[in-house]
Amino acid sequence: MEDLNSILRYAKGKNYPVHNPRGLYVEYLQYEILRSIFRHTTKLSFIGGTALRMIIHTQRFSEDLDFDNFGLSVDEFDILTQKVQNDLAELGFQVQFRNVFKGAYHCYFKFSDMLFRYGFSPHENEKILVRLDTVKQDFGFIPEIAVLENFGMFFEVKHNPKDILLSQKFIAALERNRSKGRDFYDITYLMGITKPNLDYLKQKIGIGSLSELKEKLLERCKEVNFEEMAKDVAPFLFDARDAVRITKFKQYIEQWEVQT
Repeated sequence: MEDLNSILRYAKGKNYPVHNPRGLYVEYLQYEILRSIFRHTTKLSFIGGTALRMIIHTQRFSEDLDFDNFGLSVDEFDILTQKVQNDLAELGFQVQFRNVFKGAYHCYFKFSDMLFRYGFSPHENEKILVRLDTVKQDFGFIPEIAVLENFGMFFEVKHNPKDILLSQKFIAALERNRSKGRDFYDITYLMGITKPNLDYLKQKIGIGSLSELKEKLLERCKEVNFEEMAKDVAPFLFDARDAVRITKFKQYIEQWEVQT
């Protein structure tokens, strides 16, 4: 188990924002959980904002660990999360967990003592929560492998290809009941390096062309207060100026050149 000073030293070496030590410490815990998960299973593929942060190096902290599930059963998930807790306990963490099975599989890891010990909270009993979510995946593709190196750790993870990750972010932006600024931020980041997988979008939400996707996004933009979205994401950004990825999202999509 690394202490806060060690984590801050790692952060300075990688030009991470040391002005947010709590965010850095949560990211360290996420790395420890990930290392344990992929030590014990091959049936999960890393997705979502934290995957983008660790694999593509987006410049924002992310709170949850999300995975596509390729055949992991309820019993296997129970066994996996128990093994993760055991690994964390061996490192010296005081951690409890609770699994919830409602359609998807969810696990809530609660770390005791950390917030008070490092001065993140005046409340001795307040805990750090790291949430793990898995969703069954029925679209056929082969996950990719990435090697993660950070906070003194070095290990492999399986993750969705970038075009699938972007497609999943588009779906989140279009389908959420309540919009999240992080989706718009991540989309602009990914659009600079890949295109969405139209087969995936067609199967999941019936969108079969980039022109149709652009049209749907612009319709959604009419319902979104991007200034408010930017405020929600601001505490997680490495650089506050990056909020422009959210506030100018509509203009960015308007100028997106797609084939009709």
